[in-house]
This record gives sequence, structure tokens and C-alpha cells, in this order.
Amino acid sequence: MLAEVAVGRTNDEVAAALGLLPNTVKAYLRSAMRKLDATNRVQAVHLAREAGLLDR
Repeated sequence: MLAEVAVGRTNDEVAAALGLLPNTVKAYLRSAMRKLDATNRVQAVHLAREAGLLDR
């Protein structure tokens, strides 16, 4: 899910690409942000890349 966010997709676009509901994407993103201690989606992507969770 973060990989989709990393390329600039909106929650609705991520939901469509992954076959999820938009609210599910929001919940997953909030969970990822909490675990990464990020305050926004851009910071979450940055921290995930730094942690080696996403390709550069």
C-alpha cells in the first residue's frame, strides 16, 4: 500500500489498484504512519524507504 502512495496515488486510486475500499486504505495508511512515527503520508514514505521497507 505504501508503494502505491509512494508513486503519488490518491487513497481512491490505491483502493482501486488493490481492490480495497478507500476507507480501508485510510486505515492502513494511519496504521503505517503510527508504526513509522510519521505525521503525514510523505513522511511515512520517506521513513519506510529509510527503513528499507520500500525500493528507492
